[in-house]
Order: sequence, then structure tokens, then C-alpha cells
Amino acid sequence: MRQIITLEKEIAFKTMIGDITSISLEHDLDFISDSEIEGNLIVSGTYKLTEASTIEEDFNYKVPVEIMLTSNLDENKRSIAINNFIYKIVNEEALFITVELLIEGLEKIEVEEVASEEQEEVREEEKKQEEIKEENRQEIVVEEEKNDDNKISEEEKRDEDVLQSMDNNEEVEVLKTDEDDNFKEEKIQNTIEVVNNVEKTKETVNDNNKEVMDSIFSIFANTEETYATYSVYILRENDNLEEVINRYKTSREVLAEYNDLDNLRVGSKIIIPSNLLETNE
Repeated sequence: MRQIITLEKEIAFKTMIGDITSISLEHDLDFISDSEIEGNLIVSGTYKLTEASTIEEDFNYKVPVEIMLTSNLDENKRSIAINNFIYKIVNEEALFITVELLIEGLEKIEVEEVASEEQEEVREEEKKQEEIKEENRQEIVVEEEKNDDNKISEEEKRDEDVLQSMDNNEEVEVLKTDEDDNFKEEKIQNTIEVVNNVEKTKETVNDNNKEVMDSIFSIFANTEETYATYSVYILRENDNLEEVINRYKTSREVLAEYNDLDNLRVGSKIIIPSNLLETNE
């Protein structure tokens, strides 16, 4: 950049000016930023009060200057110089000066980084990859929560199945003397009453089994006679009497002695006797 800046200034003297016998112009201008110049024009010399006078007077004046450029200049390649200087006396009282300053330098261009199409595509691709990763992370979290819920549901179902199996299928074996019919009927009736009472008051299946066993054993605790084994079978849905007979290797006649076979239904308790000797075999 090469620019001429013209400055004009009227300098008032303290005395009359008859003639300028010598004059010089200097400056101490400098850049205070890439586009601002500040400093002084220094006008000095000698003059006569009148043209006929032989006495010369000295003068020295500083003219403050501030310049704002329209462009920023590189600090390593810029300069300020006086290109021209003109002066004249005005009404024998002031000195009017015209100064041309030459400003040279290399313009500083603020280069903004402009992304190429390729760079823009890379950014878009990276953004898409981040979005995919975030979606995958969210899916993993949802799947883990779903698996936890399924696991809890499966555990609850297993617990229910165990309780149901214990409630419907638990077989209780009891020991009983092979005494006369009256004594057997009394003991069987007591066993059935104990089971019924436990069924009404049980809080858990384990408590039910324990109470049934404790009650049944307490009935026969004081007898010294030979014991036979008795099983209590709870009739389930889809069960039939023939399957129970075959499973326990007994007969309808034997079961009829201890049970009302004509009124069996789901949940009925069937007393099944078996000989202790046969059981051991």
C-alpha cells in the first residue's frame, strides 16, 4: 500500500512575521497499532520581525497529529515519510503550512480459515459416527434394563413354581402301628385333622410340611409296636386313582379302607398304607 495524506495547519506566532529566513520540518510520528499513527510535526527555523530587520528570531512549534488508516499494515513492512512541505505567511501574524505525508506498507490481510469440501465431509462423517455411538450406548442400557427385568420375572416364576409344586405334590410319609381297626381309624382320623388344620393356618409351604410331620409323629411317639408306612397324597388336576394305585403298588380295596373313594376331587388327601417290610425290600 502507498498512500499520500495531506495535512494543513495554521501556526500563530507571538510576534509579527516580516520574513522567514530559514525553516525545516521534521516529525516523530509512529504506529501505535496496525492502522493508527500518532505523533508530532516539528516546524522550526528563523524569521525577521520585518523584511528590513537585520535581527533574526528562532521559532520551534510542534503540531500534534493523529491518523487512522483504512487498512492494517504489517509492522515489519511499513514507513512514514514527508513527501512535500509548503508554507506561507498569513497577515504577518501566522504561518500556514501544508504537509504531504507518504505512508507505505504491506497490508495485513486477516485470513479466515475456510474449510474445504473434503474437511467438511470429514466433520460430517465424524458427527454421524458420534451419533451412532450414542444411539448404541442407549440401546445397550435399555437392553440391560430389559434383561434385568426378565431375570427378576424368571426368578419370581421359579419361586412360584416351586411353591406350587410343594403345595400340590408334597408327599408326607408317616409311621403308624399295625394295630386293631378301631385304633387305626382313630389315628387316621387324627392324621387327617392335623393335615386339615395345617392347611388352614399355614403361612408358608415349609412351615406346613414341618407342622404336618411334627403333628403326625407326635401321635405315635409313645407306641412300641411295629410300624407301617403311610403316605398322604394330595390329588392334583388330571390325576386318576389308577395311576396312584400303580405308583404306590397298592389296590383299590386297601385304599377304600382308609379313604372315601367315591368323593375324591382335586385337592383331596389320599391315605396310602404300605407294609414296613415291603418298603424296605
